[in-house]
Amino acid sequence: MFNDEVLTLKNDALTIEVNTKGAELMRVVKDGTDYLWSGHPMFWQHRAPLLFPVIDAMTQLGRQGFAHEMDFEVLHQTAHEVGLKLQATDETRKQYPFEFELRMGYVLEDTTVKVTWEVINLGETTLPFAIGACPAFATESDLSDYALQLKDSQGIEAYVVDQQGWVDFAAGKTEIIENLPFLPLSQDLFEAYPLLILEGESEIMLRSYTHDREVEVGFDGFPYVGIWSPINEAGQVAPFVCIAPWHGLVDTTDTMGELAEKKGIQLLQGQEKLTATYRMTFK
Repeated sequence: MFNDEVLTLKNDALTIEVNTKGAELMRVVKDGTDYLWSGHPMFWQHRAPLLFPVIDAMTQLGRQGFAHEMDFEVLHQTAHEVGLKLQATDETRKQYPFEFELRMGYVLEDTTVKVTWEVINLGETTLPFAIGACPAFATESDLSDYALQLKDSQGIEAYVVDQQGWVDFAAGKTEIIENLPFLPLSQDLFEAYPLLILEGESEIMLRSYTHDREVEVGFDGFPYVGIWSPINEAGQVAPFVCIAPWHGLVDTTDTMGELAEKKGIQLLQGQEKLTATYRMTFK
């Protein structure tokens, strides 16, 4: 049984809601507009799930791990920030036999939401894991009214994940856009490339051709970022796009089932920790 509770943080610019189940960001409201997807199951029941200890894998850990389904303990809360914690339990040890502590922090800084993860290896053996975010930013009109602007690239090359959720890294990257730091969004794009994985980026901005509201996602130090918008069984593309910073990867075609050997996996020695921060700025 879940004892999830929705926590509210607020400053002069933003109001956000965080669910203690999964430490998931549920709403980001600025000037009366909610910038996150609603979580309607027609496309995807989540809004901004935490992916841990895998990103997307065909294992007993679930396609996106288990953290997003578990209750987090509230460590502290003020008007502008909250800290939450998840530790290994008898339930997690059955599928993931490691001693860990996962801390999540949300801080409001003007029009920015700063999100910090801290993964701590409480044991003495090596802790293998991946961790990622998948915030879904709502598009108020047709997806083709939007584009992504990249800070670090002139031209866009990406690893492409197929309909089964696999990526063939040996095949290399696919050139999506030549000589421009923009990625126009459309249903055709996500029909051709269900999930794009980019390397070497530190900031992506979601912009509209029809209004001046923007979302800037900064993730300096993250090795990968996923770009995704699902298409449902009726053939409709979702009215949102995920900009997903990851320390880890989805399954690759050469994945053999050993988590510690998976491409992109993080390895923490006994008592070590990993700290990572990304920021979402709403304009």
